[in-house]
Amino acid sequence: MEPQIRNFCIIAHVDHGKSTLADRLLELTGSIKKGQASQVLDKHPISRERGITIKLAPVTMKYKLTSRTYLLNLVDTPGHIDFSYEVERTLAAVEGAILLVDASQGVQAQTVNYWRKARKLNLAFIPVINKIDLDSAKVDEVKLEMMELFGFKEEEILLISAKTGQNVPALLKQIIEKIPPPDVSNPETKALIFDSFYDQHRGVIAGVRLMSGSFKENDKIVFYHSRAGGIIRELGIFKVDSLQPQKKLTVGQLGYVVTGLKNIQQVRVGDTLSLADFSGRPISGFKKPTPLVFASFYPTDPDQFSKLKEAVQKLSLIDASLSWRLEQSTVLGSGIRLGFLGVLHSQITKERLEMDYDLSLIATMPSISYRFQKKGSSQWLVVNSAASLPESHQIKEIQEPFIEFTLFSQKQFYGRLMELIVSARAKVTQIKYFGSRLELQGLMPLAELISVFYNRLEEATSGFVSFDWSWFGWQPTDSKKVELLLNGKPVQGLVFLFPKEKAFYQAQSLVEKLKKIIPRQQFEVIIQAKVTGKIVARKRIPPFRKDVTAKLYGGDQTRKDKLLKKQKQGKKKMKYVGKIQIPQAVFSDLFKD
Repeated sequence: MEPQIRNFCIIAHVDHGKSTLADRLLELTGSIKKGQASQVLDKHPISRERGITIKLAPVTMKYKLTSRTYLLNLVDTPGHIDFSYEVERTLAAVEGAILLVDASQGVQAQTVNYWRKARKLNLAFIPVINKIDLDSAKVDEVKLEMMELFGFKEEEILLISAKTGQNVPALLKQIIEKIPPPDVSNPETKALIFDSFYDQHRGVIAGVRLMSGSFKENDKIVFYHSRAGGIIRELGIFKVDSLQPQKKLTVGQLGYVVTGLKNIQQVRVGDTLSLADFSGRPISGFKKPTPLVFASFYPTDPDQFSKLKEAVQKLSLIDASLSWRLEQSTVLGSGIRLGFLGVLHSQITKERLEMDYDLSLIATMPSISYRFQKKGSSQWLVVNSAASLPESHQIKEIQEPFIEFTLFSQKQFYGRLMELIVSARAKVTQIKYFGSRLELQGLMPLAELISVFYNRLEEATSGFVSFDWSWFGWQPTDSKKVELLLNGKPVQGLVFLFPKEKAFYQAQSLVEKLKKIIPRQQFEVIIQAKVTGKIVARKRIPPFRKDVTAKLYGGDQTRKDKLLKKQKQGKKKMKYVGKIQIPQAVFSDLFKD
């Protein structure tokens, strides 16, 4: 008798315990030994250091219940909004989801947003409250939240402790009983790509969910959207620490396919993999990853640029969502501009480059895309930094990206939250109350989100807040370009777009802050701010003064004057050719209060 298949994922906010729960399920099914290293599905050290999952780690578990064997395919999803598209494709690859909520923290914004996405796909839900062993657990309160927000009945909600294993066997039984088996009625072979990664010996390996039909070794295949073709070199299922080859993959299974392709850009998450003679419709929902946040990276040692370039090339082989191009700065030298899914994605990339490739980097502040029309034209052009915008007299209209947001916090912080939202040029479209909690939904410029909004949000609510967002669209903006110059030269990463009414104040404020952050040099540094082509603020950082007359004995003023004049001429030359030492704090602390 063929094993029954159950495909499921875990929906949970960051640090609500989904990786720990995955460990307990692996232990109960005999996939790992009890006491084996924790969070085995989090393969990269940054995942463990930050307490979030960066890369998907699917696994197939075999379990026997009442004399019947089941194949349980678990995909542990990323727990951060930067990776929400991967989560969406995970949801499309399964029939059910464990909705996991921390008993002490309650329902968070991200969990609600993912629940809404999963509900549209008609997934079966198993509501679970985790960490009931904690002294701070508020089980009854969280139960009411889940009943009000999601419509669950009280008796449906399972109480567990993933840490101790309490009630996890009962959850395992519910996975089998409540999550339906895959639909096997469609004979046409096609699979959903829910993951892809690069192996230096075997090329790109695709993580697939067989939606219909079957694959076997040496089948000729094609990727629908990239149009890349190839031959299946190997296929199989995911085990905890290895890939286990199989003779074939059949409908409903989650597994891997060794494609033999060398370019990960050809194997996109969300694409449809099929046999080469496929003539049907692709699986819906595919989106090409679109970078929303951009930053430039420069080596602190200019001689390390070739090493940085090689590292970015290698990293882009394993991260299909990463985009990059070379760029040159008159102050910072040779660098690389990268595009990311969000701010966290940019931070993780910088850490990987420094940790995995032994680099020391300066990263500019995150920026966003803008689109504009030139005067006399109806064509929209898109640039990924304010520095790339033309001068204001050439522009007919500028638009900036907006996001939809969901925010969960306590009622007591309502006043502070509304002040913060207004200051961030955002507007609230809906307010809901759940006991002592409130939910705010609204629209906000992406530019405000990536600056200091998160920090101010934490301060306004003493950390009792969760925030989730998704792309909304382009909206007109009445803004002016503010450009910072050092010794008359513009600095890559120090060009901004501010609302018209804030531009001059921000320009003056930034010049003041730069004077405090940039250390004194061996030569004079002039800091200026330019708004719409005019200098509106200026500060001077004096050089270190060396006493060139110290070794002179006596009072020969003529010789002293000659030495001082020579020093002055030398400083003028240094001011012209000298390279200003810019610390990372210029980019990381410039907008901090």
